[in-house]
Amino acid sequence: MICYAFALPYEAQDFLAQLTETDTFDLHGLHCTTGKLGRRDVLVACIGMGLTNAAVNTTTLFEHFRPKALILGGYGGALVSQLKRGQVVVADNYTQDDFKQFVRLLPNFNFANFCSTDEVVATPQRKTEYAQATQCQVVDMESAAVVEIVQSREKPYLVVRAISDELNDPLPAEALAAAFDPQQNRPTPCKLLLRFLIHPWEIAPFRRFVKNLPPVRQNLTAFLLALTKELPGSW
Repeated sequence: MICYAFALPYEAQDFLAQLTETDTFDLHGLHCTTGKLGRRDVLVACIGMGLTNAAVNTTTLFEHFRPKALILGGYGGALVSQLKRGQVVVADNYTQDDFKQFVRLLPNFNFANFCSTDEVVATPQRKTEYAQATQCQVVDMESAAVVEIVQSREKPYLVVRAISDELNDPLPAEALAAAFDPQQNRPTPCKLLLRFLIHPWEIAPFRRFVKNLPPVRQNLTAFLLALTKELPGSW
């Protein structure tokens, strides 16, 4: 069984639609779906947003399952101008070397170095600061924590992100924080509505950001499906 981990259910939505014979359940806050991807048994786990949630839920995952490999997918922010929205990027520094042999011949992706933080890196200035401080090209909020745990389990692993925001794209950080509860791993529409009532000028930037996400997710899903075909059948 391969585990496909995502921070948020929204990121996993298109991938989950490809599964058959599904069973969905929660384990101490970890949202899981088992099923078939073709003939392959798979587990999809939504591990939550942020380093702490990712660490706790990945630990829970390994306490209840024995995956042969783990693939962490989701959205990432570009720290350099060369990366564009929708581009699929594999973490050179957060992917096991032996795993890279399965992706090198796939089309439509790039390798880059990733860094992880609990901060929503929302402004071009902060993105540039992260790029200079870390020498990385992509930022996310979970990879470092997940990889540390998977390495301790001595399992093959790969991290892949689709770029959701470019270097010069400001993020509506406060509205995004109001829209989702990372502890419960669920949307909070009432809190978001209240935020918009008090800060109506945030509505347009939030709508633009969310409107751009479906094609980003589609590119991520297409890569994951192509990658799966290249992986050993014994996994």
